[in-house]
Amino acid sequence: MYTIEEILEILYNFYNVKNNIELAEKMNTTNQNITNWKSRNAISAVKKKCRELGIYQDIFGDNTTFNQYGNKNQQINSQINQGNSECESIDKDILQIVKALNETAKAVNKKEELKKELTNLISKIATL
Repeated sequence: MYTIEEILEILYNFYNVKNNIELAEKMNTTNQNITNWKSRNAISAVKKKCRELGIYQDIFGDNTTFNQYGNKNQQINSQINQGNSECESIDKDILQIVKALNETAKAVNKKEELKKELTNLISKIATL
């Protein structure tokens, strides 16, 4: 389990910020809230805010989040594994977009970031 200081450090890195003022701006909250989280060791408040922002998985990597579709990570992994053997059934326009994303991410050395963003998109697709 993380300490509040470790969680805030993860958030600083996630948003690429250097202080509470910048972090507060990125998280749509106030500097005072972040100071309060730290002084009260309010990990649950940080988790709640991360859920509201849709970044909970990125920050905590918790696989226990369930929704009406079942465990997100299991569902995503299942879809990815199915995709490995079913590429021929993918819409050609979507496949071209995925190929372009892959090549662009490869060219700028951002494949891991692309994977994370696409995984986030998969978990949000039902709400679009």
